[in-house]
Amino acid sequence: MTTRRTFLAVSAASALAAAPATPAQFRERLAGPICSVPTVYKEDRSLDLESFRRIIETGVKAGCVAFALTSGNNQYDRLSYDEIKQLTRTLIEGVAGRGLTIAATGPWWTGQVVDYAKFARDLGADAVQVQLPAQGDAASLLEHFRAAARAAGRAIVLHGQVPIPLLRKLVEIDEISAYKEEYPALYSREVFEEFGKRINIFAGGQKGNFITFWPYGMRAYYSTFSTFAPKVTREFWSAIQAHDLDRAGRAVTRYDVPFFRGTPFGAWTHAYWRATLEVHGIAKRFLRQPEVPFDDAQVAKVRDFQKQLGLLEA
Repeated sequence: MTTRRTFLAVSAASALAAAPATPAQFRERLAGPICSVPTVYKEDRSLDLESFRRIIETGVKAGCVAFALTSGNNQYDRLSYDEIKQLTRTLIEGVAGRGLTIAATGPWWTGQVVDYAKFARDLGADAVQVQLPAQGDAASLLEHFRAAARAAGRAIVLHGQVPIPLLRKLVEIDEISAYKEEYPALYSREVFEEFGKRINIFAGGQKGNFITFWPYGMRAYYSTFSTFAPKVTREFWSAIQAHDLDRAGRAVTRYDVPFFRGTPFGAWTHAYWRATLEVHGIAKRFLRQPEVPFDDAQVAKVRDFQKQLGLLEA
């Protein structure tokens, strides 16, 4: 029998679980695979939000601890600001508290970053990833990130190769919580040496990058396979949790190396990724012009390759 006291206790627990993470909670909870949900399109090149939500569900099946937007995978350079906001809303509503959510800016001017940070905060995002702009000096960039942190009131994830002297200033901002790693190894090792205990540094690239920096304290990574092949993500992460680097390494050579080499095309592209999503029945291959999606013959090769990997039935 459900009493009023039990109902209130359950309601309070649910509200707590749904509450956005504090910066400290975000740093602690970000450990495991991250689903970077790419932008996908309908045949008329409008946003395919239904398929976008389907990718989120695939990431949930993969055991992802976080779901993220990022300016590259989400192709911000060919989206309107309103479309970026649509994706942000769809991401947060689609995850529905089943993992951390990371909204993301582009390399925008400070006013737009502040506007977006407030928007993401009001939607309940757990973090806002702020991309380093190409312009500005050390003082103006420091104020740029301070303004973003004030507006978001949430964990801030750094995106872009931040000069070390500026990074020393940024970590004085309480909200600065994580850093997306995708830079030269020497730079990344320096960041781990000086800031590894202060910020959560996660891999924005492949599983092999994660293994490289795991000994330095890396605990989270982007999992492209979480968007179409959940079993690969689960297999790799279970090996890491068991401290079985041999098994984790075999997953890298079995899946990542050929996939990111673009087999059988010799290069990884967004067209290749979208075609992979199509053969798994998750999204369509379409891209916005002038980018060219794969044709039927190329999609057939992708399907055959996925069968060779054991990720589709022969």
